Amino acid sequence: MIRFILERVAQLVIIVLVVSTLTFVLMRLAPGDPATILLTAHNVPASEEALTALRKELGLSEPLHIQYVNWLRDVSTGHWGTSYVSKESVLTELWNRLPATVELASAGFAVMTLLTLGMGLAASVQSSGWLDRLGRLFALLGSSIPSFWLGFLLIYLFSVRLGWLPSMGREDWTHLVLPALTLGAGLGAVQARVLRAQMLELGDRNFVKAAKARGFSRTHILFFEIFKHAILPIITLLGTNLSFMLAGNVIVETIFSWPGLGKYFIDAITQRDYPVIQGYVIFAAFLIVGVQCLVDVVQVAVDPRLRLR
Repeated sequence: MIRFILERVAQLVIIVLVVSTLTFVLMRLAPGDPATILLTAHNVPASEEALTALRKELGLSEPLHIQYVNWLRDVSTGHWGTSYVSKESVLTELWNRLPATVELASAGFAVMTLLTLGMGLAASVQSSGWLDRLGRLFALLGSSIPSFWLGFLLIYLFSVRLGWLPSMGREDWTHLVLPALTLGAGLGAVQARVLRAQMLELGDRNFVKAAKARGFSRTHILFFEIFKHAILPIITLLGTNLSFMLAGNVIVETIFSWPGLGKYFIDAITQRDYPVIQGYVIFAAFLIVGVQCLVDVVQVAVDPRLRLR
C-alpha cells in the first residue's frame, strides 16, 4: 500500500508541474496586457512611459523563459507572488477563500451523495416501479439542464417568486441551500442511474444466487453482497465530482456571488492578474489530483484486487 501511495504522489507532482507550465505559457500568449488593464482600472493614462515602468515593476519586461524560471523558483520556495490588483499574497488570498469553497463543496457533495444512494437503491429495489420512473425522470432532467440554468430557475422560484431563500452571498445556512442544490442535484440524479444499473446487473451473478441458496435475507444480499460490489464505480464518480467541487465550481459561485475560489479565479481572469491565475491553477491541480489519489486508495481498500492491475 505504501508503494501504491508513493506512486500516486509522484504522479501528482508531475501532473501539477505540467499543468502549471501550460497555464504559464498560455496566459502569456493570451490577448490583453495586464499593465494596460491595471492603469485603466486606476484611471491612469496608459502612456508608453507608464506602461514600460509598470511592466518592469511586474516583471513582465523579462524574456518569457526568464519569467518562467523566476516564477518556478518562487513557487517551489513557497512564494506564490503578489496579486497585481489587491497587492496581497496570492497564497494568503487562496487560503482565505478556501473555507467558503469547502463549505459549498461539502454541502453539494452531501446533496449529491444522498440523491445517488437514495434514488439508486430505491430504483433498484423497485425496478420498473414508480420510484424507478421518477428516478429516470430526474436523471433525464439532471443530464439535460446545465447547472447555470438550474441555478437561475431555483433563484427565480425560491427567491423571486416565493421569497423563501436568499439568492446570493454567504451569511447563514439559508444562503447555502440554493447553490448546494444547483451543485449536487443534477450529478446525484445521473449517478443514481449508474448505481441502479450496477445493482441490477450484479443481481444475476452467481455469487448472489449462491447467497440466496444459503438462505441469506434480502436485506443482507442487497447491502452486503450486491451493494458492496456496485459501489466501486460510484466511488470513482463521487471522488471525481468532489475534486472539481473543491477546486471551485466557477459557474455556481459566480451565479450566487459565493466568495470562494471559483469567483476569485473569474475576477482574476477578467483583470489579467497573472499571479492569481497561476496560483489558482496550482492550488486546483493539487486539490483535484490529491482527491483522485485518495479515491484510488479507498478503492484499493474496498477491493484489494485493484492493486494488482
